[in-house]
Amino acid sequence: MSRDWLLYLDDLIGSAEKIERFLHSATLEAFRNDDLLFDAVLHNLQVIGEAVKKMPDEARAMAPDVDWSGPARLRDLIAHHYFAVDPQIVWEAATRHVPHLLREAKNLRSRVEAG
Repeated sequence: MSRDWLLYLDDLIGSAEKIERFLHSATLEAFRNDDLLFDAVLHNLQVIGEAVKKMPDEARAMAPDVDWSGPARLRDLIAHHYFAVDPQIVWEAATRHVPHLLREAKNLRSRVEAG
């Protein structure tokens, strides 16, 4: 039994919202020095990347302004090259790219619900 791609989209949205909450008032310095915060963001970036990988091409094509490969590549980096993860890159992804991805994912979800 395969999982409906909308559930993966919901996972993506949920993890992106968590990242925004976690980093709401954080600074880069605090992010670098707080292991729990750093690990929480990393985990949710992995969820986002995995969810993107599970979404069908047709679904990703419905949001052509999204760089769908970026989250998937970052997930692979975190999972397979965890020893080389740069906090600056994670911070940039979480604070610059995740908000855009979240907006686009919510827009996609709304369009699908509207029919």
